[in-house]
Amino acid sequence: MQFKYPEILYALFALIIPIIVHLFQLQRFVKVPFTNVKFLKNIEQQTRKSARLKKWLVLLSRLLAFACLIIAFAQPYFSKYSTEYNFNTNIYLDNSFSMQAKGENGELLKSTIQKIIEKNTTKNNSISIITNNENYLNLDSKNLKTSLLSINYYPNKLDLSTAILKLNSNKITSTKTLNKNILISDFQEYNYGNKNLFTNVNTPIDFIKVSPVKPNNIFIDSVYIEPLNSIESNLIVVIKNSNSGNQNVPISLFNQDKLIGKTTARIKNNDASKVNFSIPNTTEFNGKIQLIDDGLEFDNELFFTLSKPQKINILNIGIDSEFLSKIYTNDEFNYSSLNINNLNYNNIQNQHLIILNEIEEFPIELISELNEYTINGGNLVIIPSQNFDMSSYNNLLSKLGIGRFITSNSSEHKITAINYDHPLMKGVFEKQVKNFEYPKTKFQLNGSFKNSSAIINLDNNKPFISLIPIKKSNIYIIASPLNNTISNFTQSPLIVPVFYNFAKYSLQFSNLYYTINPEIIIDINASIKKDKVLKMSNGTNEFIPLQEVYQNKVRLILQNNILKSGFYNIIENNETIKTLAFNYNRKESNLFYTNIEQFSKNNKNISLSSSIDDLFSEINNQQKINWLFKWFLAFSVLFLLIEILLLKYFNI
Repeated sequence: MQFKYPEILYALFALIIPIIVHLFQLQRFVKVPFTNVKFLKNIEQQTRKSARLKKWLVLLSRLLAFACLIIAFAQPYFSKYSTEYNFNTNIYLDNSFSMQAKGENGELLKSTIQKIIEKNTTKNNSISIITNNENYLNLDSKNLKTSLLSINYYPNKLDLSTAILKLNSNKITSTKTLNKNILISDFQEYNYGNKNLFTNVNTPIDFIKVSPVKPNNIFIDSVYIEPLNSIESNLIVVIKNSNSGNQNVPISLFNQDKLIGKTTARIKNNDASKVNFSIPNTTEFNGKIQLIDDGLEFDNELFFTLSKPQKINILNIGIDSEFLSKIYTNDEFNYSSLNINNLNYNNIQNQHLIILNEIEEFPIELISELNEYTINGGNLVIIPSQNFDMSSYNNLLSKLGIGRFITSNSSEHKITAINYDHPLMKGVFEKQVKNFEYPKTKFQLNGSFKNSSAIINLDNNKPFISLIPIKKSNIYIIASPLNNTISNFTQSPLIVPVFYNFAKYSLQFSNLYYTINPEIIIDINASIKKDKVLKMSNGTNEFIPLQEVYQNKVRLILQNNILKSGFYNIIENNETIKTLAFNYNRKESNLFYTNIEQFSKNNKNISLSSSIDDLFSEINNQQKINWLFKWFLAFSVLFLLIEILLLKYFNI
């Protein structure tokens, strides 16, 4: 038994006063003469014994009554912890789209919210709720219910390590505070499958896994275009099935709100199916693919846009290499090649990519113009000449602020190592190539460059192609001339993806659609004044994204600006210059879940709870306080009543 106000118990020492009064009464007996006292001797002896017993009983009942009253004011109770303890519960509640799956009581997220509201019955518990997009801190019971009911699904899932860090950051370190961390999720395999993520959990945390009754889902995975002829194109829609058996699913195609076509997809269990639609090669097509499915809702639609492609402006200065014209075809690029004597400097600032192809010496005017070009966001590819002027090249590199060439090497080396993780090479190869016929080079330049990253290396581990990023621009340096007398690199399979991606990353084309992520970067082929900005609108909300203005393009940096799928218009001076489509990430569409028991085996700080009901029952029992002051008040009244009865009915 514990007491809320134990200092009141000192009043029990006051009970010694009636005991002292009882034991040391100052009352004296007065002798009264009475005849026939002889006959009263026995009666007198019996009366004194009865009076003494009555006084002791009255004293005891009175002491017990006062003692119970004092204890009642001290507010006694039974509890695992003292009332001086504060309870701080931190909950990470996964509100990603996979929590739309149906459990026994409806959607997993909504049923979880309802259970937390119902089971949180303690008054002295402060609860913080962390979701993928919001933090609701130090909530009482009333605010907890309001906050929980306001939680909606969010497209970007919080990284698990970040979620645990946020839980720990809400830990209250003051004395007599008990913290409890809880992580509630469906534990999808793609996000939680790596059990090593949990080896560094160094504070106690409870995992609760919520699971759907039937993990079934049919969803639109992706779309892509295959040209048919000059009039029509073939739209390929990829439909996938997650544990839903064999089904026929109706698929609809819309242009804006107008129905264009309907078909049916026959989908097998855990398999993919493709359906085709023929669409005209018009300049604008704002399409929407839609299917009907009882599983998750967020992936039943997919938006895309078709528009006239923007061409990338590429200028080759120096030797007119045949391989460049074959790579940079007219359907995608505005490619031109000029020697240094016929160069019109006014055209430099209009290019997205400039290739300096085996120039022996750079004029001072060209160096100054190229420096301004890179400041404005232009990208450069530098292919050195075998008869290069070292001081002229270093003047250019010094002006650009990227480093310098140091030595040249005329020995033969193979081009062997590909950096598959480099952004320029991602997606080029399905797998790493080992039995590759390596190209060679007979001449190389070695240099020292700032923030350089190697894309392709030689067999002596020196870089053959390097990327040097500077502020708004990328500069690619090739260590060797690419003419056939020096190197056969232009005959290797690498030449096409490397130079194609040089151009592609100079202006990031608008795709059929973009996947909603925390950060999306899009280049818009537009020229705006410094005091003007581009806006984005989906018809309901309008906002101004972060943007970088270049000479001939505007780079939009979307940081959690797009949270809803659909069409968004790029607006300049109240006019729509482009329409983009955004869709939710499909990673959560595959309803495969990880076994969380492996996590508790690898880390003793991780505890598994079977259900929200059991966990909150445990929390409530730990925090439950059984107050006893009412019982002690009742006992006080009872003993007073006993005293009254003793005084009234206990006759001498």
